[in-house]
Amino acid sequence: MVVVCAVGAAGLYWLGALLSADCVVRPDSEAVSPTGEWRAVVYARDCGATTSAATHVSIVPHRDGAPREPGNVLVADHDHRPVPADAVGGPRVTVTWIGADRLRVVRPPHARVFRAEAKVGEVTVSHVRVSG
Repeated sequence: MVVVCAVGAAGLYWLGALLSADCVVRPDSEAVSPTGEWRAVVYARDCGATTSAATHVSIVPHRDGAPREPGNVLVADHDHRPVPADAVGGPRVTVTWIGADRLRVVRPPHARVFRAEAKVGEVTVSHVRVSG
């Protein structure tokens, strides 16, 4: 029984590693906060043929490298609809700092949103849907 559990646990570990590893991150754009403390990064995270092109937005400390995880501000895809796309295939998203701790995220109105946070740490985020 112990051997079966150990083999099962090892199998689940490797399956999880295979499913989550090897995601390709392609940066699209970024904006540095007025204080220089933060960066808002717009990027695509492609984890294989079973997922659609999605756009992610993360707020990261200015000195950190590119995000590798799903966006902590926004995750959206085009939901197989005619939505303006960015260079990496997901919905076109722009970010603008409107204060030291305020970020505006603009996205197409028909983008399918999986995550849209109003606050990340000390940064308040406003989400705007704009056609075009």
